[in-house]
Amino acid sequence: IDVGRGGWSLLLGQLTKQASRILEKFADARSGNLPDGRQSTEDWLKGYTSNATVHALFRNLCAAIFACNAAELPARAFLTYFTSKGAFKKFGFCPQGTIGVWNSLGTAIKRNGDIWLGTPATTIHTANGKVEGVTVLRNGEKVRIDTDLVVSNAGPKATVALAGSEAFPADYIARVNNDLRPAANIVINVASREPLINHPGIVTFGKTRRLCNMANLSATCPELAPPDWHLYVAYAVPVPALGDFDSDAEVALALEDLREQFANFDQTKILSIRVMRDDWPAQRSCAGYDLPRETGIEGLWCVGDAVKQYGNGGTQACAETAKIVSDAILAARPRRSAGRV
Repeated sequence: IDVGRGGWSLLLGQLTKQASRILEKFADARSGNLPDGRQSTEDWLKGYTSNATVHALFRNLCAAIFACNAAELPARAFLTYFTSKGAFKKFGFCPQGTIGVWNSLGTAIKRNGDIWLGTPATTIHTANGKVEGVTVLRNGEKVRIDTDLVVSNAGPKATVALAGSEAFPADYIARVNNDLRPAANIVINVASREPLINHPGIVTFGKTRRLCNMANLSATCPELAPPDWHLYVAYAVPVPALGDFDSDAEVALALEDLREQFANFDQTKILSIRVMRDDWPAQRSCAGYDLPRETGIEGLWCVGDAVKQYGNGGTQACAETAKIVSDAILAARPRRSAGRV
């Protein structure tokens, strides 16, 4: 069922008598009538149905898109995403994996400049409320680059650590300390001799403990797996996803879901299990809890998954922040005259 193409009515109509009331609220959201940012998606949904399958589906959509539970995601953010943001209208994955996207971007950048790989930033330099440069570690030596413009995709927390909290306005530091809500998930890469699912692309589940969705990678890109092998990546979201949890227990529940969903799961080969949390989470801040892209220091910007547009999520949201910041920087700087390089 393609919820990005009007499939909501088909889906909900089969599950609950209250489908029309829920769909009315989606229509209201499209016209700008949204819940306040404090009500959770779960509480909002409880106002229309108690159907366990509907609640499980909404939970897993929250988990798959935002790496959090329906009880943790503001209903306003959920409805914004499905009525005015991505909502799976167009979705895909790079045949070379995520690194393939970066390699393509790097190729474009190298037409006009250079990229330093394996060169971590160690310090962002500021003075009098303005950025002055950045020191990086290159080939084992510290190199300072003087510049009045730094764009950080390390997230606000790491950006503050690089520049020192004393360099930022007090209200910005308060927001970094109090407003960020990192969201966690569990990524399980699986190889199988026998197919687990035949659907290409990504499948979202209904009633599960922690498992929310799974991508059938080799169905679309068979070159990713050896002959006669199938490659999948499954995602699970812990409870809670925005707080502390027992990683081992949550992984066990995710594996239990996989065994329950697929009778032949025990013949698979688990390639890796990664719990994304703390300083390397699935989202540096859950949708609805994002910080501004401006840092309070002139010339220092943040992009990425903690400064998203409201109600957006995933890679598309990170890319959007980069465009917004780039446009703002270019708009504030005088254009070069024609014919000059």
